[in-house]
Amino acid sequence: ALPILSVHFMTSSPDALLREFNRRIVQEEAWGKAEGWMLKGDTSYQHSEDVSDIGAMLVPSVDAGTLTFELHADGGKGIPPDVVKLYYTRLVETFLRWMDVRFDEVRLN
Repeated sequence: ALPILSVHFMTSSPDALLREFNRRIVQEEAWGKAEGWMLKGDTSYQHSEDVSDIGAMLVPSVDAGTLTFELHADGGKGIPPDVVKLYYTRLVETFLRWMDVRFDEVRLN
């Protein structure tokens, strides 16, 4: 099994980057939309391609200079490697595609 990774976007304004991600999820216009992402409440994200039943969700946190996302599942269930890959691939792809000027570096660990 893959270790549960975190994705860190290094940026001078992590709050603004998170707000932009949220805006791109809910926007009507197709160009620039963060396709496939669903905002769950104000605190987590799910992806439409996730067909597992484990309740996987990305949970963001903001620190000085860093916007971090961690993958969680309902009740602490194990997360299959294909679900881990789906979430982190789509997340990095979305940020690189639409918000690449908003951060300096991406780290996975």
